Amino acid sequence: MKYFETKIVRTWEPSNWLRILGSILLLASAGIVFVWDPEIAWIKTLGYIVYIITFIFSMSTSFIRPKDIGMVSISEDKIKVEYKGNKASFQISELKELGLNDRGYASYWKHSLQSNKNHLYFTDGLNDLYDFEIIIQNKEKKDDLKQFLKDLKSSSSLKVERNGISSFNS
Repeated sequence: MKYFETKIVRTWEPSNWLRILGSILLLASAGIVFVWDPEIAWIKTLGYIVYIITFIFSMSTSFIRPKDIGMVSISEDKIKVEYKGNKASFQISELKELGLNDRGYASYWKHSLQSNKNHLYFTDGLNDLYDFEIIIQNKEKKDDLKQFLKDLKSSSSLKVERNGISSFNS
């Protein structure tokens, strides 16, 4: 029996206030150090320190590893989900749709450099929507999932959707 298994994760995303504060500190300290260039040594030193700290923080947010919060396993007849200690099983025949929103590989502020950030979603017979952020570690896993979803679509009456970047949809 063919199946696909991966982790359910939660990626830390900084709040808008934290992003705005970091941007203001970065721009202000860059202005102090590189534009204004004060003659008072402690102001210039403080400007460099704030600039370096905010620059490192803004670049390092992409390297924060997503937190594992469960597992999802999709087979030809059911989807098994272990999410935050709870286990659930959904029969493929009872689902209305199954989809993958593929956002591609890592980018600044949106994705982790640990792997892809994708969302697997499905709707059950009661019209409850389940949406999980999953990890696809590499191109081989992505190709495996792509082929699995194609096979699943052809072998069942389930509506299978793939959204996102064009390389996945081809």
